[in-house]
Amino acid sequence: MEKEIDYNEGEGSKNGFVIINNNFLDYCSGIIGLGPPVLYMDLLSYCYGKKTHAWPSVKTLTKDLGITKNSVRKYREVLIKFGLIKKMYKRKSADGSYQTNVYEIVRSEDLPYPGQNCEEEA
Repeated sequence: MEKEIDYNEGEGSKNGFVIINNNFLDYCSGIIGLGPPVLYMDLLSYCYGKKTHAWPSVKTLTKDLGITKNSVRKYREVLIKFGLIKKMYKRKSADGSYQTNVYEIVRSEDLPYPGQNCEEEA
């Protein structure tokens, strides 16, 4: 007998799902490899509703994905190069020091169509 899964999408919960454009899966992931798309989907999981910004630390991303800090940074650079992350900047804490990175993520409905972005920059 199948068990029903209760999805609590309340504040602070990462339960739920991420919708990815088929174009991304069919074309871009084949061009940029497997690591960057996984990072992209993890970043999207932090963008609830129509939000386009996420700010998980590199340490948090390494725990989420089970990869090294260098891999996160390398994949992040690929996402920036191919326009899947529009821009990235650091958020400052109250004392003026840098606390964490803030990512502006291109939503799946805004991803390029075949032949536009991923293939042109490859």
